[in-house]
Amino acid sequence: MRRSRGMTQAQLAEHLGADRTTVVAMEAGRPPGQERFFRAIGWMGYDLVAVPRGSRVTVVESEVSTDRGHGDREGQQ
Repeated sequence: MRRSRGMTQAQLAEHLGADRTTVVAMEAGRPPGQERFFRAIGWMGYDLVAVPRGSRVTVVESEVSTDRGHGDREGQQ
């Protein structure tokens, strides 16, 4: 994803508050710390959504619905 955005490892590292070797390690498959993980997800324009196991999920224009009928929109139940 970093490459598709035309970013260097150094640029991503700066955004994450890390050094370039941290980005190299992440790209090699080593997991980042939780805080860096959430920063990276948000910075790349993604939301992380928790869904109960076994639920079927459909995402339509940023709306999420599950087959259990919970949380059809963010903040609603």
